[in-house]
Amino acid sequence: MNSDTVRTAIIGGLFALLGALGGAAVTGWSQVELARQKFNSDLVLKALESSSAEQRLESLKLLTETSLIKDREIQEGVRAYAKTREANPSQIPQVAPTASFSAPVVANPRVYLLAGNKAKETLFPTYKSQLESAGYRVLGAKLLSDSGRPAGEEVRYFNAEDKTQAEKIAEVVRFKLSVGTLPARFYEDDSAKPGYIEIWFGK
Repeated sequence: MNSDTVRTAIIGGLFALLGALGGAAVTGWSQVELARQKFNSDLVLKALESSSAEQRLESLKLLTETSLIKDREIQEGVRAYAKTREANPSQIPQVAPTASFSAPVVANPRVYLLAGNKAKETLFPTYKSQLESAGYRVLGAKLLSDSGRPAGEEVRYFNAEDKTQAEKIAEVVRFKLSVGTLPARFYEDDSAKPGYIEIWFGK
């Protein structure tokens, strides 16, 4: 291989490397930019969750006055919007909070899904997917004809240290199902190891 061929190969390889690095840099920048935009939008949506119109107005003001929103254009837009609604905060729409399972707060979190009729069995795939995405292990799901189960929904836990985790799950399920109450109840069961929780969708 002569020197010209070697030089051409090196130059070609150098440009290929630069192209790859440039592509990676652009991809990385794009991901950071998307994350920043999502953060800003999440802040605004959170400010609009309150059922109080006055509180929604104050929350929007807080975002701009404390510079929590870093994007100057979005910050100015939120500030201008809040100012035009000062005289009539009721014009600020309320955005219903979204319910999603957060990461587990206990070690080895395991969930079993149960329902008392075929109609509620259709809930199993969605909840299994969402729980697993959040970091829970779903052990199974089945229909259960049990006279000892209540007609309504509940979350059961069997170890005292799982109370907080069960309450967090119960609150999310309550919101998703749009029911007034959904208790997290403790039951005695020596065979249930810590981290095991049941979601009962009712009869």
